[in-house]
Amino acid sequence: MRIAILFFLMQVSASSIAQHLTYSEWQKQSFGDMRLMPKYGDRPKNAEMLASDSAFVAQTLAVIPDRDTASDHLVDLGFGLLRAGDLTAAMFRFNQAYLVDPKNPSIYRGYGAFFMSLDRTSEAARQYADGLALDTTDTMLMTDLAAVFLAEEFNLRQVEPAKADLMLDGTIRLLDRVLVRDPKSSEACFKLSVAHLRKGQCKEAVRFRDQCKTLGGTQVTAECEALLKAKCPE
Repeated sequence: MRIAILFFLMQVSASSIAQHLTYSEWQKQSFGDMRLMPKYGDRPKNAEMLASDSAFVAQTLAVIPDRDTASDHLVDLGFGLLRAGDLTAAMFRFNQAYLVDPKNPSIYRGYGAFFMSLDRTSEAARQYADGLALDTTDTMLMTDLAAVFLAEEFNLRQVEPAKADLMLDGTIRLLDRVLVRDPKSSEACFKLSVAHLRKGQCKEAVRFRDQCKTLGGTQVTAECEALLKAKCPE
């Protein structure tokens, strides 16, 4: 059953992304290469670096004149690299997206996913929170943050059950807010199904599972269905 639960939770977390970099390796490499730090670690750059940045932004905007669109494109490229397991190149792309449009909240989804892929939920949560500071209505960031809460709940369940309960409550509140703004979010419905299942609230877990499927979500796999049926026989 523990294996099944772990598989189920993998569906709600970016930690399912293939890893070609460990956290300790990232720490060592980023110490000497600011390109591996979110927002370049806010480190000062020399004149050559600043000139290179300006040239990159100019070249990018010559191809995609709109800063928002260009930045989003780079974020998408970064996510593609994450899925391929190339975390180093992914962070490079997210930082390039930051160069093009520092106020784009989607960049922080990339930064957060990078740390989730390294199983560093605290760092991921910090990035999602920074993104939400730019746009408190960003439902995708809220949904990503909910994945952090679910991962933390699972880690805390055996050692600090009271804190784990608080994580679940926070997850549900956050995802309820998402559905108010985006009623068609199948991802939010799926995560709500997981959260209610973890709380033992079978009626709600089934309801949100069904809602996710009605919305066309593909998150509910056969393994997820089996776990739900085992814990909540209908």
